[in-house]
Amino acid sequence: MRARIYPLALGKILHHSISNINQEVAGLMVGKVVSDVVEVWDAITGSQQGTPGYVKLEESVMALVAEVLMENLPDLYIVGWYHSHPGLNVFMSPIDVETQKAYQAMFPKAIALVIDPLEFSTSWKISDLKIGVFRVDKNRGVVPVRFTLGLQRRKVLESTLIGLQTIDLIPKKPDVQADELVKVSAAEKIEDADYIVKFFSKAKKFFSKNKG
Repeated sequence: MRARIYPLALGKILHHSISNINQEVAGLMVGKVVSDVVEVWDAITGSQQGTPGYVKLEESVMALVAEVLMENLPDLYIVGWYHSHPGLNVFMSPIDVETQKAYQAMFPKAIALVIDPLEFSTSWKISDLKIGVFRVDKNRGVVPVRFTLGLQRRKVLESTLIGLQTIDLIPKKPDVQADELVKVSAAEKIEDADYIVKFFSKAKKFFSKNKG
């Protein structure tokens, strides 16, 4: 099994992880499975509790995202989760393994993406960006998943349009306890989109060196 991550989804994951660089953050990855390839079309986050070495996404977030998908994007579904390890490198901790087991119990092909954005956040060098995609086997062993950047023109356009719509779905604050997702202002959306466009120009180079 392989993973294919589309540009806006990756940009949103990186933007989220850098915007809270002093603590771990997490979110859900949305997409579909095509010929045994897990395609990540979008990334959506929500209310969570985070520290420099731990993060917990509120359970209500998954229910809210699933509801949004069923009502508006019935062809897409939650295909896994992401979280950051700022300054810790990319790996699956024992807690991460248990979390991934739970995702695979709900969706057998679920994947976990781990990102360490710390060095990249100051250098903006692609070589400093650390990303890993993983699954867990039946013996609780961590299995790396090969991944590439999705560059098929039609799907890039479709996933970008979807991802721009869901930029609205973010938490009020990183440490908020509310069980809801709220809309941000148009100015904040433009700022996020500009960041992601800037990142995309660098992402192609990174993935051309890391094709699986």
